[in-house]
Amino acid sequence: RRVHGGFSEKKMFVSTKKVILNRSLAPQKEYCFLILKRLVSTEQSETIEKPSFVRRNDDQHHFIEHYSKKRPSSITLRELIAFGLSPNPTTLLLNAQFLHEELPIRLSQRVVQLENLPSGLARIPSIRAVRNLYADSFRRIRMFPKPKTLAEDVAFTELLSDIKARHKEMNVFVAQGLQELCTQSDEAKNYDFSAQLDKFYSSRIGIRLLIGQHIALHTPQKGFVGVIEQNLNVFEATKRACNDAVQLCTNHYGQAPEIRYHGKLDATFTYVPNHFYYALIELIKNSLRATVERHEQSGHLPPLDVFIGEGKTDVCVKISDKGGGIPRQALHKIWTYSFSTAQMSPLTKSIAGFGHGMPYSRLYCRYFGGNV
Repeated sequence: RRVHGGFSEKKMFVSTKKVILNRSLAPQKEYCFLILKRLVSTEQSETIEKPSFVRRNDDQHHFIEHYSKKRPSSITLRELIAFGLSPNPTTLLLNAQFLHEELPIRLSQRVVQLENLPSGLARIPSIRAVRNLYADSFRRIRMFPKPKTLAEDVAFTELLSDIKARHKEMNVFVAQGLQELCTQSDEAKNYDFSAQLDKFYSSRIGIRLLIGQHIALHTPQKGFVGVIEQNLNVFEATKRACNDAVQLCTNHYGQAPEIRYHGKLDATFTYVPNHFYYALIELIKNSLRATVERHEQSGHLPPLDVFIGEGKTDVCVKISDKGGGIPRQALHKIWTYSFSTAQMSPLTKSIAGFGHGMPYSRLYCRYFGGNV
């Protein structure tokens, strides 16, 4: 974000280096090998290590500790696309078995992380509720038998759908917990939780992506590979996020600036539409709120300008506003989760105030190699 003379610009880059679609079978073989490697290592670990836990199945904490020490698999967008291009019962069942072993690792690591958050954050009720929800999801997956038939895959997919729905508002609970702690403790107010929350939210994005991809592969849509759109129109996706942000701004303030679009309006690329939407809407909300609050008494709201650029390896969306920017002495705080230029009230929750919008947008872009 560049700030000069009350005029601010924000740029969102979405890297396509890892998204160039190669329709050869090599990535699919790599992903299948990754799944098989995970399944084989799991069979070995169950044979060697699991008996000590079977005798203590009443104590879930030992299971969580056990799984949290395993390393989660790294999966690229390109591999997800190649593996999901032609879904069939065999690949869907193989993917279900992979998730049956992969998700408990990721969920258990988040439980352990939430239990060890610094400065008293782990003791806040809303954070404990999040921890318990992750632990319960871990328990439900581990209690479900490893899918070995198509019927079991369907039942397992329904379980994942329920878990995904229950985790939908997780980021709100975490934001509320941090805000509650900061009102109770000056030490927490000055503590930078960025490293811990970046790790937590990045993992959350990955978990929801893997679950969403598996669910979507059961109901294929034209132009999509699971949740991944093969030719996402950047202008249409940007306009959708802008329209929703304008509606929120109008509902709260009774007015909203005009948004003008410029640049490469026919640009397309392969990406997850929800990731693009979540990243962009937070930046647009930020610009709309700042513009209205700075100019609402003048009788004229200057427009926002949105520029779309396309290069060989990146798509860039730049948002320019006249909302006054951020005080220079506060620039180093914009990526911290407790910072916001908005005054928080029950009415502002939908448009601003938690201080999670900017860092959250950056995480969505960075997940596949982009940035804000």
